[in-house]
Amino acid sequence: MQKLETAYQLQERLRTVLTTVETEFRPLSDEQLNWRPAPDRWSIIQCLQHLNLAERFYIRNLQKKIDDLGLIQTIPTDQPIESDWVGRTLRYSVDPNTNLKLPAPSMIRPRAELDTYSVLDQFVELQQLLHDLLDKAIYLDWNRTRMMSLFGNWIKIRVGDALIMLVLHTERHIRQALRVKEEMTTFARTA
Repeated sequence: MQKLETAYQLQERLRTVLTTVETEFRPLSDEQLNWRPAPDRWSIIQCLQHLNLAERFYIRNLQKKIDDLGLIQTIPTDQPIESDWVGRTLRYSVDPNTNLKLPAPSMIRPRAELDTYSVLDQFVELQQLLHDLLDKAIYLDWNRTRMMSLFGNWIKIRVGDALIMLVLHTERHIRQALRVKEEMTTFARTA
């Protein structure tokens, strides 16, 4: 994988996520967005709030790395993306195509009661910000530049792995929210 092509692909995937949110979730009522298939499962809005909490942390760190870069070159240099065991492990753990289910750390676990439309707006804003940051992140060295993970400063992740992980994590929970919507429809038909 090359950095510039990957950045473009990640932006395209974020546009798909935003379209899904606008077409599938925005038209739903407050009650529908908060509906939970079971007491121990998240609602659609809780899935989005979980993403807001996690991504806000990484986006802040990424923004700082970009700000620290200072003067930006006129042409970004491309590079093959390298991954270490930390990046591979974190990416695998959030990949929507893996069946691995890990509990969310308490700091990014959503509350039960949320302002649905505020959460939706924050989600869209963060996704657009990440999309825009990718335009600037291509000036960073994705292999050497590391950022703090949610697990503290002692586990750092390469910027390339972090960006890929963020999009995978978003896709994973968008799929989860779509399953909740489908279950809600099925529940409504059988009730």
